[in-house]
Amino acid sequence: MKRKTWTSRAACVVLVAGVISGVAFAAGTQGSQDDPLVTLSYLNEKALPEIMKQVDAKIDEREKALEKKLQTGGQSTFAAVELKSGKTVTLSAGSQLLLRQGGLTTTAPLLDVTDGVTHNGGELIANHLYLATGDGQQLTASTAVTAMLLGSWK
Repeated sequence: MKRKTWTSRAACVVLVAGVISGVAFAAGTQGSQDDPLVTLSYLNEKALPEIMKQVDAKIDEREKALEKKLQTGGQSTFAAVELKSGKTVTLSAGSQLLLRQGGLTTTAPLLDVTDGVTHNGGELIANHLYLATGDGQQLTASTAVTAMLLGSWK
């Protein structure tokens, strides 16, 4: 009976040693300096060009979306607008207005680009270029108005 115990213990030791050496051998051959898991040539020749194609496609998609948004959201040239007395026009941020004739009043601040000052409200001056600094800036015609507008307005 002692002999049987000794052989089973020896078999267990050999089996455990074999498993440990097999795992150590498998772990030792993965990702060494001579044989890395991912090679630099794979990254440069395969992975990086594919990533760059995806990035370029996303950039082109975003660029087209922005161009479409710009084309539908605002004008690219000044448009002549005529308002009757009492009518209003609402400017979006970045819109430009050049008052040609008539009386326009505002309660919102506009940037007077001609003089380089902030117009804090009241009557606008003819032949001055104004820039809307925020969305929803309303202008009301006190008399019949002819103005040139660039950008987005309602």
